[in-house]
Amino acid sequence: MRTKQFWEDVLIYYLAKVIYPRNKGVFIVEEEWDNLIILDACRYDSFKEEFEKRNMEGKLTYRISRGSGTPEFLTENFGNGKFDDIVYITANPYVDLLLKGKFYKIISVWRDGWSEEYNTVLPSTMYEYTLDALVKYPDKRFIIHFMQPHYPFITLKVREDTGIKYQRKATLEGKSVWQDVTIWSLMKAGIISFEDVIKGYKENLSLALNYVEKLIDILPGTTVVTADHGEAFGEKLHSLVPIRVYGHYNGVRIEPLIKVPWLVIDEKDKRLKKPEKLKIKQAIKRLHKTK
Repeated sequence: MRTKQFWEDVLIYYLAKVIYPRNKGVFIVEEEWDNLIILDACRYDSFKEEFEKRNMEGKLTYRISRGSGTPEFLTENFGNGKFDDIVYITANPYVDLLLKGKFYKIISVWRDGWSEEYNTVLPSTMYEYTLDALVKYPDKRFIIHFMQPHYPFITLKVREDTGIKYQRKATLEGKSVWQDVTIWSLMKAGIISFEDVIKGYKENLSLALNYVEKLIDILPGTTVVTADHGEAFGEKLHSLVPIRVYGHYNGVRIEPLIKVPWLVIDEKDKRLKKPEKLKIKQAIKRLHKTK
């Protein structure tokens, strides 16, 4: 039996095709970077708030993403060609599902570094896998795809499971169809409040940035922090269409879903000085030897 949510999603999907027929997003492979850190479902305004609060390094602007959902982002940016100079470290199974064979290597942290307790990959795990990859592949560029601030929210406990565990299971089994519970469907069902969802989202972002900042200090060359897409907090699909959007949908090109942060940190602008960097690199090598 089809639910009200299902038909609402179908309506949004097909209306968006009419309202937003053109994709004006940038191709990230045409931008200049040595390392690309991707935050999943990160709004520009939420990132800017944290950027200013933390007084983070780098120059913050924004880009218009080619995707309003992860599958669209991945296929639009990497669907054509091969990228043998890139190691893609990912907490998101979509990378393996859609882009197998496109990169020098895909490091599938969603498979090997999974947290059963939280139904996701924790930011600390992504950090550890990235340190290891820096030692193993010193001559490659890196894409480091965190799952946060995308739900499930690490600090927020709800009765129902939210997350990507069914997506993970389907990908492991070679399937392309699954149904995970979203935090927004729980909100619409009255199980959790809108205010708690926003709080959980912002806390997820903050937890991820704790480890992003650590990586910024040690990644060589120019590092860019961005997002695959944003997240809608109930904005209208269009000024003339009285439908509010929560979460994210491929092809729904409203500003909160396609306006993403673009934080650039050049090597010369990093706060960490060379002697400190050397100590960190030596620590990474010691970590690698103990594994």
